[in-house]
Amino acid sequence: MRRIGWKLGIVLAALFLSGCGERLELEMQAFVVAIGLDKAEKENLIEVTFQISNPQVNTSQAAEAQKEPPADIVTITAPDLLSAKEMAQSSLPRKITFSHLETILIGEELARDKLFKHIIGSAIIDPEMRREAMMIVTKEPAKDFIKNNNPTMETRPHKYYEFIRQNWKHTGYVPLSNLNTFYQRTDHELFLAVYATAQRDPEEHENDDTYLAGQVPQSSGDPVQMMGSAILRNGQMIGTLDGEETRLSQLLRRKNLIEAMTASFPDPANEEYRISVVFNRSENSKIRVNTDRSPAKVEVMVPMKMRINSNLSLEDYTRNEERQKRLVKAVEERLEKKSDELVMKLQEEYGGEPFVWYAATRKNFWTMKQFEDYGWSEHFTEADVDIDFEIEIESFGEQIRPPSLKQGGK
Repeated sequence: MRRIGWKLGIVLAALFLSGCGERLELEMQAFVVAIGLDKAEKENLIEVTFQISNPQVNTSQAAEAQKEPPADIVTITAPDLLSAKEMAQSSLPRKITFSHLETILIGEELARDKLFKHIIGSAIIDPEMRREAMMIVTKEPAKDFIKNNNPTMETRPHKYYEFIRQNWKHTGYVPLSNLNTFYQRTDHELFLAVYATAQRDPEEHENDDTYLAGQVPQSSGDPVQMMGSAILRNGQMIGTLDGEETRLSQLLRRKNLIEAMTASFPDPANEEYRISVVFNRSENSKIRVNTDRSPAKVEVMVPMKMRINSNLSLEDYTRNEERQKRLVKAVEERLEKKSDELVMKLQEEYGGEPFVWYAATRKNFWTMKQFEDYGWSEHFTEADVDIDFEIEIESFGEQIRPPSLKQGGK
């Protein structure tokens, strides 16, 4: 009986320890934190850039790595991503792994090429590819973006992308895009990816959110700007949206994606100045689509709460209910006007919508085949869209009313 138990114990131990044969020590692995994809000079080839993090930087071993860069950058020309991964091992002593991969950067030239959907579609075969990885389209080649991105406040590349991703939820200037959402939506509707660049072409706009990446008038600091979005359809880039249009695209969705955002509007009490407000969404937007009529009718109601953030005109809104109503009406009308212009632009130029309205439309059909036969994309281009913003003033800032400053400083 003891012999049987002893043999059984050996068999069980072999089962539990069998997975240790493929273990790799941390120092034996090269952790890729960002991948850049560009179109190569030869047809059907791509340039794959790997940004490999140096694990010794900013750790207890930092003294040993004072002269080492925070990351190593390797560019390989290959027919696909997985082939480039294997070819990169010819010059790297450590085994490349995608287990910490957080960012996929695509050069705009490749994103506008039909080859891109084949490249990105085949990449997901690798089990190490994380569907949560951010998807960013760069104005310049992705390899140039990676090389020129040298942030002064954060030397660790993986932390840089992690922190900047968290900031997106508080601005709405770029969409929260990842590979998983891309695979879900790009076949039938429009998909929005982050638009970024390390090149500068500054412009001065009256509105603080109508910029694209590279246009923000910035004189110093990090060279990289992420602003606006790249529009993709059927796995191919077809255009861009600026920061304001990207914000509206996220507000017009049912689910709340932006935790808070700051915007400025002409002050209705004194149009020489602008008033800055902070928007919060306590509930999701309400979307109704009527497919029983032709053209289809789309009704969208966006509830938001507003907090006065900066009042340059120093007009007293706190004690004047009439001014409060004028302010709310002015903000609602401006948001509705800009939303109507965005919808018209999408209908006429791109023939699709990134608002996920197809999810509300799908509820009107019994089967998926009926919905597909309906052809929502074609009906959207002719649809009547009615957008309403319902805004409630939440507070007027930290002070009860603005200071009363006498003319001439007296």
